[in-house]
Amino acid sequence: MTLSPRDQLAATDRLRRALLAFQSAQVLVLTHQRQRKALSPAEMETLRDSVAEVVTAFQAFSAAGLVIGTDDRRLLAQAQRYLAEGGA
Repeated sequence: MTLSPRDQLAATDRLRRALLAFQSAQVLVLTHQRQRKALSPAEMETLRDSVAEVVTAFQAFSAAGLVIGTDDRRLLAQAQRYLAEGGA
């Protein structure tokens, strides 16, 4: 499927925003782990939502024929791993 440059830009922007939200959620998780505190249900929901959005955004990005960069691929793999482990 060939998308217009505008659609490709939208898919790229969506993936970028999803990855940034996931990174923020990761920082929250690490902060809580260091403080030996559990995440609240709302924080867990935020993490699950960010993981789901990364996966969905990547599917749209990939369907547009775009190629993900190395750093973004690492974050995608982390989100997919979290999902596969039953975290979301």
